[in-house]
Amino acid sequence: MTGKKKIVLPHGEGYVDYVESRKKYRYRKTVELPDGTKKELSVYLDSPSEYKTKMDLRIQKELDKFSKSKSSKKIVLCEAMYKWLETVKKPVLKSQSYDRLEKTIKNQIESSDIGYIRYEMVTTDDIQNLIKELNEKHFSYSVIKKTYDALNAFYRYASAKDKIDNPMLLVVMPTQANTNHEARNVVWFEEEDIELFIEECHKTWNTGNPRYVGSLAYGANIYLGLRIGELLALQWQDIDFNDNTLLVNKTLIEKKNPNYDPNDPTSKKVVFEIQNSNKTSKNRRVPISAPAKKLLLEHRMKSTFTEPTDFVICTKNRKPTTAKNADDTIKAIQKNSGTKVQGASTHTLRHTCASLLFKAGIPIEMICQILGNSREVCEKTYVHFAEQQMKAAASKAGSMLTESLNKLDSTTKIVSEEMQQSKLI
Repeated sequence: MTGKKKIVLPHGEGYVDYVESRKKYRYRKTVELPDGTKKELSVYLDSPSEYKTKMDLRIQKELDKFSKSKSSKKIVLCEAMYKWLETVKKPVLKSQSYDRLEKTIKNQIESSDIGYIRYEMVTTDDIQNLIKELNEKHFSYSVIKKTYDALNAFYRYASAKDKIDNPMLLVVMPTQANTNHEARNVVWFEEEDIELFIEECHKTWNTGNPRYVGSLAYGANIYLGLRIGELLALQWQDIDFNDNTLLVNKTLIEKKNPNYDPNDPTSKKVVFEIQNSNKTSKNRRVPISAPAKKLLLEHRMKSTFTEPTDFVICTKNRKPTTAKNADDTIKAIQKNSGTKVQGASTHTLRHTCASLLFKAGIPIEMICQILGNSREVCEKTYVHFAEQQMKAAASKAGSMLTESLNKLDSTTKIVSEEMQQSKLI
């Protein structure tokens, strides 16, 4: 120091000196942290009189840092994942994807044994046992995969941020073939039930109005095979009756209402919105068969709202109906039509379309394209139809082979007889 003396403070308060290189005073003090450890802190001052004010701020900052670091280590897995979901994933996820991930954390992580273990203490064995438990409880491959993917994404983030070991590195996800989930129960209409269902769709009240809102469009979906969200988002401008195709480029989704107020009786827990992409995030064109075209044209003729931007199945306030309303309507049509199949739903129409496509001998690649499914999903969901198609193809091939052999045998017999006649001559 050049002419500046060291200032000694009362015992335990540290001291102030002058740092020539920085042209500032420096106040040093040793403080004790809440866990009993001691740490020397220092602050730089323009004037020695600032020492207490500046040091108080510095101590508070250190205590806040200590509190944050210690509390983060006590967060259990489900709480840490909810925090990660809100701060990291929410800004980049679509609302539907956010709700789906939140549901996975709630149903598979929070309800499990590892959900309340401190997240940095969870081991590879803990997670592997959770995956095994879900499989043994016959959860679907999709649910198990969503759980695995959620944990994998979370621990990639946590291991980088908090410098902890990533327990997911050695976790093995079972293959779809090795999951114990029973095959999905696929319900569809046979030809007789299709006729009864379509007949009921045509029924009207004495006023001439359709008995069921959107019934003819639901009937048409037997031949279109759209997902219910895709059908409800369909607008007249998406249908090309000249080219006999319709464009599937959006879907109706249900999501939690971020503005829901439990104290407001008019506030709704869920809201509906049109998402400009379907399940596979790709637009596709679906062929309109003659029966589907006839039903759609008849539906348009009886509809109130037929502007290009109007929804094909439209409410009185020009909005799309909900999936629940659609399901209730289809159940009512099925019940009143007297079909053999009971408990029909929106899925029944799509499954019926799939059955018709397989029975018609359409190649599975084209069926996947029409339905908007991957081949893997299509084969697993419609395994019964695929097997029937293969049996029919094998039977047809067998008949053709038998017919060819019979013709060959007949030809050989004729040639043999001609040769015998030639020898006799």
